[in-house]
Amino acid sequence: MIAKELVEWYRQNKRELPFRLTKDPYSVWVSEIMAQQTRIDTMLPYYDRWMKQFPNIQACAEADENSVLKAWEGLGYYRRVKMLWAGSKMIMSEFDGVFPKDYHDIKKIPGIGEYTAAAISSIAFDQPIAAVDGNVLRVIGRVLMMDRDIAKDTTKKYVAELLNQWMIGSDPSDFTQGLMELGTLICKVPTPECPRCPIKDHCLAYKSGMQSEYPVKSSSKKPGIEFYFVHIVLDDNQLLVSNDWSDGLMEGYIRLPQTDRDNTCFEVEESLFTTKHVFSHKIWNLSVVKSKLKEGADHPDYWKWIPLTEADAQPWISAHRKILFEYLKKSDFSSL
Repeated sequence: MIAKELVEWYRQNKRELPFRLTKDPYSVWVSEIMAQQTRIDTMLPYYDRWMKQFPNIQACAEADENSVLKAWEGLGYYRRVKMLWAGSKMIMSEFDGVFPKDYHDIKKIPGIGEYTAAAISSIAFDQPIAAVDGNVLRVIGRVLMMDRDIAKDTTKKYVAELLNQWMIGSDPSDFTQGLMELGTLICKVPTPECPRCPIKDHCLAYKSGMQSEYPVKSSSKKPGIEFYFVHIVLDDNQLLVSNDWSDGLMEGYIRLPQTDRDNTCFEVEESLFTTKHVFSHKIWNLSVVKSKLKEGADHPDYWKWIPLTEADAQPWISAHRKILFEYLKKSDFSSL
């Protein structure tokens, strides 16, 4: 009964999104990867541009790294695009460029885990395999007044097995997308819009007035706070940039030199402003300074000079691109 009511509601109320106009697995894959930890309204312009630039698996696989990184610039969680690119190459080499239909084959693709594989299987190939993300866990946690911790893999497995049973006899694609849509539009954090919910008559939390108590989730660790100097170094319209990815963040994207306070390579000429950049697991507190390299100081090989006029063509980490914009007082680099 829940499946029938959910599917009917979805078909009448779903948002008209571009990736819902096709069952092409590549399009579904791109949309799912982009939507991970990103709001739909934020990712839509990126999705549209991506699909125009890389309309199919082959186009993505044959693109150079700089192009795919640049197309993703600003979307965040940059490992996703590297895996998308690597996955396209793998499909070309191991599946003759044809996206595999088998769930276990899909999971072999770089960057595709259980959730994404299930989403592609159900949405693109109409296979009754439940895709369990945060939205789905929230809905089921409230419907069942489930005391299981949704942060645990055992809970995700339990919910997936339950939903696989609920999906039998329904349209797997609409069921999967219906649950996602329900979690996004109605069963919200922290306050769900229960009167609008198509399955409220089955929801134990709604009947008990305990929606705010569910789902159950263990508290997450607070992000660490780190302090750095960010150096803007210009010499005859050459900009000093860094390819230091030793912190494991955003490999392939250039950045301004970012150092601890006791760095001996720079002579600070002017303090400009302070800012911060928030990641999911850490916060950068940044003091932006105008500097020059000290004469005779050794500096690492991952620092290099680029023409300032070419800066816009490079893929930047978002935090440092914003800093450079602020310093140059320009909306883009096109006129430099």
